[in-house]
Amino acid sequence: KQWYQRRVAITAGDVVVDDTAGFPAGEFEVVSGALSATFDSIPAGSNVSHAVVLKPLTSGMHNFVPAVIKYKNPSGDELVTFSSFLDNNPILSTTEYNRKHSPHLVDWLIFVGLCTPVLLIPFLMWHSSHSKYESLAAKAKKA
Repeated sequence: KQWYQRRVAITAGDVVVDDTAGFPAGEFEVVSGALSATFDSIPAGSNVSHAVVLKPLTSGMHNFVPAVIKYKNPSGDELVTFSSFLDNNPILSTTEYNRKHSPHLVDWLIFVGLCTPVLLIPFLMWHSSHSKYESLAAKAKKA
């Protein structure tokens, strides 16, 4: 997950991004980064980003709640805002993911194996009769 703070209209101080509520420790493992970040100051018109890599420990639907962003404006008032809301999204197990995104080579081989007789037998029958009539027509032209 990445957080971006873009084009801040005012200088924001003591910025705290907290996303611990959205990713409970029992459901996700932090691979790299942290679920919270602090920035002393974000100047007006600048961009900052923070990234964390998570590994899901369970599969199923997960409600991704927004991160809480707290900061102080130039007059010292503390303001609170939230990141984008992602709603419910599925987390697939490794088996489900592989089944959904694999090239299904065995399935295609079975399909080709079943289609081959359906196409090959009529072709061979046509070729046999066509060859027989061609040879009869060639004999008739010679005589």
